Amino acid sequence: GSDFVKGLDITKITKIGLGFPDDQNITLSKDGDRFVVENHKSYPASTEKINDLIYKIASIQVKEKTLSDAGEDDLKKYELSPEKRLYYVELYDTKGDKTLSFSVGKSDKGKGNYLLKDGMKEIYLSTEDISLNSSYKDFIKTVLLDVDQGQIEKLSLNLDKTPLEIIKKDKEFVIETGAGKDFSKDKAEEYAKSFTSVEFDDYFSVTEPAVMSLNFDKDVKIELQNKLIYQVSFAKSEEDHYVKLKAMFDKPQSEFVVKQDDGKEDLKKIDEVIKAQKTAQRINLERGSWIYKIDKSVYEKLAKDTKFFM
Repeated sequence: GSDFVKGLDITKITKIGLGFPDDQNITLSKDGDRFVVENHKSYPASTEKINDLIYKIASIQVKEKTLSDAGEDDLKKYELSPEKRLYYVELYDTKGDKTLSFSVGKSDKGKGNYLLKDGMKEIYLSTEDISLNSSYKDFIKTVLLDVDQGQIEKLSLNLDKTPLEIIKKDKEFVIETGAGKDFSKDKAEEYAKSFTSVEFDDYFSVTEPAVMSLNFDKDVKIELQNKLIYQVSFAKSEEDHYVKLKAMFDKPQSEFVVKQDDGKEDLKKIDEVIKAQKTAQRINLERGSWIYKIDKSVYEKLAKDTKFFM
């Protein structure tokens, strides 16, 4: 029941290396106030998933000491040799020095894994089985856009030759610009829901040859109550489908005047606007320089032709 990793200061971890069979490696490095997937284009990692990983490493406990003086044959037996081990974990501090590295070997019939720290000869058995994610996608947030439908004020569609505007009136979505009597309110409502969770399959830097020639000829602008605007642009290349995301702000302000008689609602609105401006900056910083590959079904749900709304 004792801790396998003692005295670990998680606030000083600046790099995590994860090694897997067949040389599948993941390097997570601190960049400013967050981690990035260093060996996969330095894409921003999910803070929540990084915290989960660090907690999982820091909370490993040992059931027993299996061997005190392990040799080469023992490492092979417990699958702790570089050729056999299940996982290899490295932690680095703010100076770039390796503070901890250890191997995770085979499972003891589902009742824990064998463990060996680098430079040591003691083999331990953990109290529980250890499972670490082995794909770089497991450490990023694959939800590109998550819009609260209740916050949407307007959708401006430029998806074909007929631009449309879907506006919220009396808590209902109606098609205004470009609309005729044959346009459906239900379809407008259904379309507005499409942006509540938009996921991507993979990502590319805008400078990668594979995506540099893409033609983003369709787009949707989503305007929220707090004046934040998302622009989602679409492109196709043979059988593949792509989006890119940009955040804007309607009439950005650098200063706000707070009057003495302002009530809680007035102050709340100012606070929401300030948060929205910060959100726009963060979105553009984290996602603005990337192009995302999406599933065909996601593309077809978002890049609707005008006839869908009839």
